[in-house]
Amino acid sequence: MADADRVAILLPAKTDDDGADVREFGLGSVLIWGRSESLPIVVVAPADRAALLARQAEAFEQLSVVVLDGTSLADVDSAELPKVPELGAEALARTELFESVGAVPIDDFGRLVAEVQGLEIARADGGDGHLNIGVGTADRELHGYVHSHQDSLVSLQNAVDTVREIRTRGPAGHPLNRRARQRWLRWAVYNEPSIVGAEQLEMLPPLGERVLQLGPEACAALDPATNTLYVFSAGIDPEVVPAATDYRRRHAPERTVIVTSEADAFPVTQQIAESVGIETLTVPSPY
Repeated sequence: MADADRVAILLPAKTDDDGADVREFGLGSVLIWGRSESLPIVVVAPADRAALLARQAEAFEQLSVVVLDGTSLADVDSAELPKVPELGAEALARTELFESVGAVPIDDFGRLVAEVQGLEIARADGGDGHLNIGVGTADRELHGYVHSHQDSLVSLQNAVDTVREIRTRGPAGHPLNRRARQRWLRWAVYNEPSIVGAEQLEMLPPLGERVLQLGPEACAALDPATNTLYVFSAGIDPEVVPAATDYRRRHAPERTVIVTSEADAFPVTQQIAESVGIETLTVPSPY
C-alpha cells in the first residue's frame, strides 16, 4: 500500500520438531530481514512467546510486538526476566568433585553442571544435589541404568576423558564436536581471558532453564574487574543480539560484547548489535 506507515511480520508458531538444533524464528530473524526497511515493523507473535519477544523488542526502536486476538491485533505486556534460582548447599557441595576431575562447575539456572570444553558431562540438582552423569538426556538415562553401581568419581573421570578425546580442533566428524560450540568458545576464553583483554571471567547462568542442553543458545560470562559482559555465539545465530540485550538487562554491565570465532563472523550481526550499543569481537576458533 502506498500510504502504509508500518510493516507487519507474522512469526510462525513452534513446530513439533524436538531436534537439538531446532531454532525458532525470533526477533533476530526479523531484524535481519528488516535491516534495510525504514518503516516501523510490527511483529505478530505466537501467544506463547509474545511476552518474551515484547521484552526483547524494547531494545529496538523499530520493533513492536502484538498478538492476534480474533481478527484484531492486540498489544502485549512484556515479560520480566525469570529470576535465577538459588543453588542449594548440597548442589554446591558437588563443586569440589567436579573440579577434581578437571571439569568446570557452572550455575546452570538452579542446578550445578560440570562442563568439559563447554560440554556438560554431569549435573547436580539445585535442591538435593542429586548427581546425574552423562552428556545429554539420553546419555544420563543410560548411565543411570548401566553404570549406577560405578563410583561417581570413576564415572566422571571416564566422561571427562571421553570428551577430551573426541572434542578436538578439526573436522567435526563426531556429533559431540558439533554440539554446544558457543559454550566451547566460552570455555576457551574462560581459560585464556587475555584473548578478550580480561584477567579473569565468571561464567554466568543462562537466561532461563535450558531445554536443549546440546543446543545453540548463546551463553555469557562477566569480567568483574571492568564490568564487561561477554555473550558467546557459534555459527550464524540470528538470535544472539536479542539474547545479548536480555543478558545486558539482567546484569547491567558497562560494556556488552558479542564474541564469535573468526570463522563465524557475520557482518549483519555486527550491524544489528551496533544499533543497540553492543560491540562485537572475533577470536581464534577452538574447534
